[in-house]
Amino acid sequence: METFSVILPVLLSLLPLLSSAAPHDTLLLGQSLSVDNGQADVLRSRDGTFTCGLYSIYTDAFTFSIWYTYSANKTVVWTANHGRPVHARGAAVTLQKGGTLVLTDYNGAVVWQAEGGNSAGVQYAQLLDTGNLVMKNSSGIVVWQSFDSPTDTLLPTQRISAATELVSTTGLHVPGHYIFHFTDSSILSLIYDDANFHEIYWPDPDNGEYQNNRNRYNSTRFGGLDDTGNFFSSDFANQQALVASDQGLGIKRRLTLDPDGNLRIYSLNSSDGRWSVSWIAMSQPCNIHGLCGPNGICRYLPAPTCSCPPGYVMNNPGNWSQGCRLVVDITCTVEQAQPVKFLRLPGTDFWGSDQQHVDQVSLQGCKNICRSDCTCKGFQYQQGTGSCYPKASLFNGKAATAPKKPFRTMYLKLPMSVNISGISIPRIDVLVSRDYHPDCRQISERPMEPFPDVHEASQGGAKWIYFYGFAGVIFVLEVFFIASAWCFVLRWELGASEIQAVEEGYKAIASNFRRYGYKELVKATRKFKDELGRGGSGIVYKGILDDGRAVAVKMLENIRYCEEEFQSELRVIGRINHMNLVRIWGFCSESSHRMLVTEYIENGSLANILFKDNILLEWKQRFNIALGVAKGLAYLHHECLEWVIHCDVKLENILLDQNLEPKIADFGLAKLLKRGGSNQNVSRVRGTVGYMAPEWISSLHITAKVDVYSYGVVLLELVLGRQVLDLAVDAHEEVHMVLRELVGRLAHLLETGQISSINEVVDCRLSGHFNDSQVRTLIRVAVSCLDEERSKRPTMESVVQMLLLADESCSMR
Repeated sequence: METFSVILPVLLSLLPLLSSAAPHDTLLLGQSLSVDNGQADVLRSRDGTFTCGLYSIYTDAFTFSIWYTYSANKTVVWTANHGRPVHARGAAVTLQKGGTLVLTDYNGAVVWQAEGGNSAGVQYAQLLDTGNLVMKNSSGIVVWQSFDSPTDTLLPTQRISAATELVSTTGLHVPGHYIFHFTDSSILSLIYDDANFHEIYWPDPDNGEYQNNRNRYNSTRFGGLDDTGNFFSSDFANQQALVASDQGLGIKRRLTLDPDGNLRIYSLNSSDGRWSVSWIAMSQPCNIHGLCGPNGICRYLPAPTCSCPPGYVMNNPGNWSQGCRLVVDITCTVEQAQPVKFLRLPGTDFWGSDQQHVDQVSLQGCKNICRSDCTCKGFQYQQGTGSCYPKASLFNGKAATAPKKPFRTMYLKLPMSVNISGISIPRIDVLVSRDYHPDCRQISERPMEPFPDVHEASQGGAKWIYFYGFAGVIFVLEVFFIASAWCFVLRWELGASEIQAVEEGYKAIASNFRRYGYKELVKATRKFKDELGRGGSGIVYKGILDDGRAVAVKMLENIRYCEEEFQSELRVIGRINHMNLVRIWGFCSESSHRMLVTEYIENGSLANILFKDNILLEWKQRFNIALGVAKGLAYLHHECLEWVIHCDVKLENILLDQNLEPKIADFGLAKLLKRGGSNQNVSRVRGTVGYMAPEWISSLHITAKVDVYSYGVVLLELVLGRQVLDLAVDAHEEVHMVLRELVGRLAHLLETGQISSINEVVDCRLSGHFNDSQVRTLIRVAVSCLDEERSKRPTMESVVQMLLLADESCSMR
């Protein structure tokens, strides 16, 4: 170690000299990577394999990414700021003097920063030959690495653990619905995940662990891809690795969770920079859940193709992820039951979403069960055993490649008024051979070769890679010797940090969320003197902790949990972290006192700024607030460890920081919903008049779509500059009725294209200074969010995508 401490200063002094000749691999304190006149500053690994910097995804839109330098289309393997690109002019990645790696946008706003490590003592960031971006201190110890936060790709020597996961990336460069991670039973799985569905589709969910060659409840959760093309995991029975077809050293590979939900190992052809598939998880892509969206059916013709069942049409032509919808909806009214019929779909299966399982019932009896339940979309019936499976939703539809025994038939529930004469019913005419790898390009969103023929790579090619590798290291002898010694020492120390990665992660979580004593908070709030506001869940006070942090202390009222349940709920909330959510630092639970300690947000609530304070929010600020709130809700609905419904989205619960960036408060105070579990307890949580979805007012089943509805009201208030309560001040029904009339009028204006009339509804205080295209986008989104039928409301994830695609290039009026 003494030798290393002598060598390190010499190496650091040589780095600027080396960087002048070629792209360097190291970023020193105070240095930045940016884009100037279309040319981007980058880091390049020493062997040239990987490049790191601002990566162009659209015109003037960049992400901070790592990519294979010489691959076709510069294949990205890691991205810091998914779904939040930065503008080319003025954006930069900087290793600040304090040792923090930060990505800032053109206006100086922090978009991303390296988290989880101790930045104290950091001296430089370096892009290694493995594709790992690391931050090291003066002793050469890694304090942060990109390998600990993968996106959709694992590189050789990178590990997946209980604390990490792969998430697919859509063609819009935002996280998708497919996840690859360890489940609670320690099984490494592929999962489809959104607000409505959370389902494992690999390994085969119809089989047990033994049939899938897996071991359950291991003491470790650890897997990865090695340099020879073997993919291993702690849950693989008999430690049997999954092997790439071109197994061997010398080939550059990656394991990627693709946009279509399939997991593949890719091998790089060094001669032309193209990738070929050398291993695939799902040889039959129709088994991937959600591939054709809600109500869609996947079948082989012979390539996998999506189609809508009779009586259904595509929700969004060109985007199968949104699936199909009924041409004529089935209405559920007590007064008049709508007549329905059942259409037989032989050889078609919709996996999951069974409302119940009834045995030994006749076909007519099964029809009666589904007919009597308006929420039933159809049923599966098994001849012989008389097994009946009514379906709450039609998802994961597929036409079987061969009849299963015992054979099940799907019966689709349709309104009697739907005319299906002349519409062909999907048939099983073509069987897919074992050797055939269907082309799924019309389904995939990313240009790639989803199902190419798997072939053996030439071993001679691997030898040439060794040759070129040795030829490329001919350099100044002294520098080469020192650099080799440096890499050897650092790699040796890196192993120790990898072993401790998971433990350090848990320590970081524990230190960021703690339990406070009641006396400590009495002192911090000066005996609860400085009141910030009050609402249905309690009173909020400002406080200053002993470490100087300004905090908001919320004294909770009407908490019905016992001590153990209360702490359990809060520990889940404490793990939630997003730039558009108020950060929760801890809690107090002593005697009858129940309090939350959160970060203090300088500018208070959006309601005060928009309606009470003498601050005029410009249009650009309003649009940014709408986008930020959508991102925060999308995170709660789609990305949290547990699905969180806010249940009280309103302007008062949207706070603005000093940069007028929105942060959602009071999330998680409603009962946290476990996916697939009961949400009956949420019915006791009441929302705010005017923001409550119609199904909530009617005491119906609560889903994440209640937040979508409330968000639509927030959008209208941002655009109109008026509170929804100003529309009506009496009972729920009156507010709802007036809001319905407003939404109907706006929808009509959008359909007729009356731009001048649309612009007339915008807040008059803006004096016409707004973006026409963005106004129409927000109104269109608001109208869809406020649909009476919740199934037609978009998800918050799709709302984020719609806002990101809004035309920001239109000139201000």
